[in-house]
Amino acid sequence: MEFACDHFINLSATFARKAHEGQTRKFTGAPYYTHVERVAALVRKRTDRPELIAAAYLHDTMEDCGVTYETLAQHFGHAVANIVHALTNDDARKKQQGKVRYMIEKLTAMNPDALLVKLCDILNNISETRSGNQARNYILIMDGLLSNPPPAWNKTHADIAAQILASYRKNWSQE
Repeated sequence: MEFACDHFINLSATFARKAHEGQTRKFTGAPYYTHVERVAALVRKRTDRPELIAAAYLHDTMEDCGVTYETLAQHFGHAVANIVHALTNDDARKKQQGKVRYMIEKLTAMNPDALLVKLCDILNNISETRSGNQARNYILIMDGLLSNPPPAWNKTHADIAAQILASYRKNWSQE
């Protein structure tokens, strides 16, 4: 069984690497794939569930690479496709509502699995950003979540939120 899980995770990593080929991180210029690797590693520290680790690798493929829900479901199953879909932003709504308000509402409505992946995504992003505005937006999002925790909120989510806040204090509190 462990081999099958490892194979499944490796397939998702390979798929994500190919999907993100040629993309780079906005502030570092590093291959975009390094971000999904780091998010998957953060998720793996908190769970051994293969569908969550696979979703971490694939979390930006619908939004940034044009991969469809159907393609993800065909290759990785509906559980993974559902998580990735939940993590995919609606750019029109985000623009209409503003990023912070949109993200608070989106994260509040997420199931515990998608919320875990998203918080690991934010943790990686805030640790690597070179933008004070982006870092402050993440803190406003965390403040919104912490002031009214979503139904899915649990200790693991709270621990990741604390790490996000600590990363902000370490890198941006002097600004």
